[in-house]
Amino acid sequence: MPAQNSDGSINFGEAKEKQGLDGYFKMVTWPVTTNRDGSACTVSPEVYNPMSKGLVGIDDNMSASTKDRNLTAGQTINTAFYKYDVARPKDPTITKIENDANSPLDASGSVYTSRLAPVVSGECTPSRDEAHPNMVVLYGEDPANPIGGGQGRNDDALARSADTWGFRLGEAECRVDAGSRQGGSWQVQDDNKQYPAPDPGNKYSGYRRYHAWVVESTSGFGLTSFFSNVGTAYFVSGENAPDAGKLAVAVPHTVNGSLPAGSVVVFRGEASPVYTAWSSGGLGMAGSKMAVSMKQGAASGWTPLVTAPAGTFQRDAAVGSASSVADPASGSVLKVVKTAASAWSWTLSIPAGRFTGYNGSDETQTYAFRVEMINPMNVSSEPASIERKVDMTPTTLTVDRHDVFQVAGRAYKYVDGDAKVPETKGTVVRVTWPGNSSTDAVVGDQGLWQAVPPEGVNKGEFTAQVLSDDAEGADAQGRFQGGNQSAVVSQTLEFRPSNSALPLTGGWPLAVFRILLLMALGLVGFVACLRNKQENRH
Repeated sequence: MPAQNSDGSINFGEAKEKQGLDGYFKMVTWPVTTNRDGSACTVSPEVYNPMSKGLVGIDDNMSASTKDRNLTAGQTINTAFYKYDVARPKDPTITKIENDANSPLDASGSVYTSRLAPVVSGECTPSRDEAHPNMVVLYGEDPANPIGGGQGRNDDALARSADTWGFRLGEAECRVDAGSRQGGSWQVQDDNKQYPAPDPGNKYSGYRRYHAWVVESTSGFGLTSFFSNVGTAYFVSGENAPDAGKLAVAVPHTVNGSLPAGSVVVFRGEASPVYTAWSSGGLGMAGSKMAVSMKQGAASGWTPLVTAPAGTFQRDAAVGSASSVADPASGSVLKVVKTAASAWSWTLSIPAGRFTGYNGSDETQTYAFRVEMINPMNVSSEPASIERKVDMTPTTLTVDRHDVFQVAGRAYKYVDGDAKVPETKGTVVRVTWPGNSSTDAVVGDQGLWQAVPPEGVNKGEFTAQVLSDDAEGADAQGRFQGGNQSAVVSQTLEFRPSNSALPLTGGWPLAVFRILLLMALGLVGFVACLRNKQENRH
């Protein structure tokens, strides 16, 4: 070799430069063992006397396989490097951080999880030598020394800055995996026990960033890859159930028989979500969502009304800030107003036209309204609900009799087109007489009502109207009662008695008829006695 000097020393620089040899050199010796008298040792000659098998030394004329055989048979006494670079292992990747949905990282490299001790997993390139596997080492970020350069930066400077590596959480072998794009896969659990004080460990409403690298063992030098991508786990607990005691429903009512234009049923309450968003879009969790739905008493399922999307509840918004969400499917509009540092009031306006299907039963006028919070993992809280009677069907009045002795008619509601349903017994019909005095008539069975004109009223126009078909307010069960006003009906009193008022037609009171009958019988008796007295004189 031109690189070897006469004294046996080797100039590795010349070996690299003049002969183009690799910069990694291994010195191998083939010692020959002899007996004390100098004779060859005959025990295990391949080890103690490699010359006997031709296992000593190499030269340029040997085949590659012979060279490898002889080098393996020798004993390495030293190694040397000169301008030698051992290639780093290929970087691993983090593809999943365990969560309830078993979903991969999103486009931002993040995942929401309810597990404070998640399993972090990904892909890697396995070693070609099974006896010397590649090992993946996982690190969790030290908040006091954040991962340098942030996600996306992966270079030698980051690998050398040991203070930004984070806390070593564990290692796992890169195992062959046919389904991996890199040929191998790995997983390491963050057991949430490797974080020394003052780091509090993984906590709900907090997050942890992870990165990993590969350590090879084939070369004997434990070279590492650069770091993987950064995966972020946001730790999410369940959402608080809304306060059912803060829920309220307001129902519009008819005025003079018709609903005012644009009438809406209003469902309102308060929200204090656990997870609120940053309006700046900085690092942190998205806000919780709020979903509102309703169900008619006769229906089997809930009808969605509106869902307030993530970002509606912003932690850095000023008190008094308002936002609104419109749902095109239901026509409902949700308005949200921030009332305190972590509290919002909300009002949902539902078009009155959404409340259909009334068939005369209370069940079809009874609706349940429900609200629930949905955390960033799309897991819903326990719902809060309230039940109310939504009565927006006005009473229709008829006047079937209108004379000076009696005014009477029927009260009913039109349902499903032309079908008539008698008004609730006990509903009050206000009758206003000529001269502006009034009488309250109570609806009886089958919707019948009647009133007697005051004494002295025998002509003129009167009106009848239901001012409110039920008491405004709530019943003993807390269900809201109506409040609808009927259209006004009017008639002119007939001041001459009708045929029904003549004797023996049922129009006169029975007592009057009895008095007249007794008077007639008395007159007949008086005439008979008088005639009998006259006959006795003769």
